[in-house]
Amino acid sequence: MKRTYQISADVDPSVKERAEKELQLGYLNLSDGFFEQAEMNFNVTLSVDPNCADAYWGLMLIKLGLKNEDELFSDALKFRSAPFLPECEKALALADEGLKNKYNSLLERIYSINEGDKY
Repeated sequence: MKRTYQISADVDPSVKERAEKELQLGYLNLSDGFFEQAEMNFNVTLSVDPNCADAYWGLMLIKLGLKNEDELFSDALKFRSAPFLPECEKALALADEGLKNKYNSLLERIYSINEGDKY
């Protein structure tokens, strides 16, 4: 299933289209490895939608040097610091219940490693 990206539910309707476009461009640039451009897209998204959890999540992926969420999940040991990054904390704090569940499922293996459980 294709991952969808979402802006905040309470974003001003006059900037909704811009926020959605920049967020999608951010993830497109991220997947192509254009980290600087993706960072600019996510920051533009946050300038019009300061509560966009997905933009903060994208900034976290950039900070970790990841092109996508699969890399985060597949190499959980390498990225065990992810939940402690300010961008991740902000994304989790701002996410609605569905998005928070998605983030937590991606971080599940990392949580296990950090708790000393087998993974």
